[in-house]
Amino acid sequence: MASPVRRQTTFTLVFSILAFLQGAVLFGLDTGSFGSLQALPSFVDRFGVETAGTYSLPATRKALMNSLPWIGKIIGCFGAERAIERLGFKKTMYMVAAIQIIAVIIELTSHAWAQFTIGRIIAYAAVGLVENCVPAYGAEVSPAATRGLFAGSIMFVTGIGNLWGAGMSRAYATETEAKGWIIPTAMQLIPAVLMVLLVPFTPESPRWLILKGRMQEAKKNLDRLRPKEDVASGVTQTEVDTLQYVVEQSNAQDQGRWLDLFRGNYLRRTWICATLFIIQQTNGNQFVQSYAATFYVQRGLGANSFTYTILGQVVGIIGCGVGLVLFDITGRRPLMIIGSALCTLFLYIAAGLGTQDTQTLNKSSADMILSCFILLPAFTRISATNNAFLTGAEIGGVKMRKKTMAFGTACDVLAAFLVTFVTPYLLPSMGVNIGWIFGSVAAFSVVWSYFFFPELKARSLEEVDELFEAKLSARHFSKYESIGTGHLLASLENKGRLDEKGLRDEMKEVP
Repeated sequence: MASPVRRQTTFTLVFSILAFLQGAVLFGLDTGSFGSLQALPSFVDRFGVETAGTYSLPATRKALMNSLPWIGKIIGCFGAERAIERLGFKKTMYMVAAIQIIAVIIELTSHAWAQFTIGRIIAYAAVGLVENCVPAYGAEVSPAATRGLFAGSIMFVTGIGNLWGAGMSRAYATETEAKGWIIPTAMQLIPAVLMVLLVPFTPESPRWLILKGRMQEAKKNLDRLRPKEDVASGVTQTEVDTLQYVVEQSNAQDQGRWLDLFRGNYLRRTWICATLFIIQQTNGNQFVQSYAATFYVQRGLGANSFTYTILGQVVGIIGCGVGLVLFDITGRRPLMIIGSALCTLFLYIAAGLGTQDTQTLNKSSADMILSCFILLPAFTRISATNNAFLTGAEIGGVKMRKKTMAFGTACDVLAAFLVTFVTPYLLPSMGVNIGWIFGSVAAFSVVWSYFFFPELKARSLEEVDELFEAKLSARHFSKYESIGTGHLLASLENKGRLDEKGLRDEMKEVP
C-alpha cells in the first residue's frame, strides 16, 4: 500500500504549491541580493557620495536603506490577513506580483537613494504578504499527511532565492557600468511575472471558498486537488460537507478579532507562534552572518569568504530540505528539539574556540570553527525556521489561522530588525563572545520546545482546536485521540477513508 504522502500527492497539488512558491523565490531573491548589492561598485557610483574622486555609501544612508524597508514588511504582514480574507489566496498573490513589479520599476528608474529606498519599502510590503499567504495556502490545500512537506517549504525555496540573489551580485562584483546593479535588481521581476502566469491555473483554497459559502466551487476545487479515487468514492464530498459543518458550528465566517489572539486558549497559540518566530531570528544565523566574515579575514581566508558563505547557504538549503522530508515522518517536535541542541553545540564550540588568539589558533581548531559556521545554518532551519512558518500556518485553528500567522510574522520582522540593528554595535566589543548569547538562545529553545512546543503531525487544521481546548501539555499532544469532526477530517486526509473508530457516527451530525 502506498504511503499517505505518496497517495495524497497529486499533480494539481504539486503544481499549485510550486506556483505559489514563486512568492518564496521573490522573498529570497529580494532579501538575498540587497546586502551584496550595496557593495557593488556600480551601485555605489549611482547612490553613493563622491569624496576625493571616489564614491562611497555613507553609513547613515546605508543604515536608512536597510532599516526603512522593514516598515513595508510590517504593513504587508498585518495587511495579509485582511487581503486573504476578502480577496482569497489567488487574488492576494496577484496583488503581490503587482506590488513587486511596481517596486522594481521604481528601483530601476532611481537616480537618488531616497527613490530606491521607497521602492525597497514597497517591495518589502510584497514580502510581508508572501510570508503569510504562501504557507497559509499550502496548509489549507494540503491534506494532513503532506502538510509538513508542502506548507513548510517556503524557507527551502526562499533559500534558493537567497542563493540566486547572492550569485547575481557576485557575478557583477567588478562591473562599474550601471548594468552591474540594474541586472541583479531586474531579476526580481522574474518570480513576479511567473506568479501572474501560473497562479491563474491553480485552484482557490476550498476552505476559503467554504467560508464564503461557495460550496459547489469548493467541491470542484477539492476534486482537482485530491486523488481520483477519493473523488470517485465520495471522500471529497464528505470532506466538503464536514468542513461546512465545522464552519457553521464554530461560526468561522466571523474570523475573530485581533484581541482574540490574547484571549482564552488562543493566547497560548499566539505565544507559541510568536516565540517560534523570535527564536528563528536569534538562534544562530545572525552569529554566522556577523562574525564569520571577521574570522575569515583574521585567518587570512578573506579571498575565499564568498565561497564559504555560499557553501553555508547551500548547506542551509539542504538542511531545509531534510527537515521538509522528515516533518511528516518524525513530526515537528523531534526536529525542533534535536536541531536546537545541535545549534547550541555548534555555537558554544565556535565561541569557545574563538576566544583564543585567532592568529595563533591551530589548524584543527580553525577548521572546527569553520565547520561550525558552515553546518550551523542547516540546523537553524531544521529546528526553528521550518517550524515557525509551518506551525504559524496551522496552529490558529478554524477561526484565527490568518491572524495568528500575521502576528507571528510581525514578531519575526521586529526580532530580525532588532538583531540586525544591535549586533553590529555589540560585535566590535564582544567579538566571538557574541556566540555565547546566540548559543544561550539555542539552549533555551531546547528546554522551551520540550515543555511548550506541541506536535501537530498528521492532524487536520480543524482538529487543532480540539487539541488546545483539551488543555493538554505539549508532550501529550501526539498521544491524544480526538473524537470530533476534526478527527474525521484527519482520517479522510490521511487515509482517504473513514477509519475503524466509529467515525461514521460522527457523520450523522453533518448535514
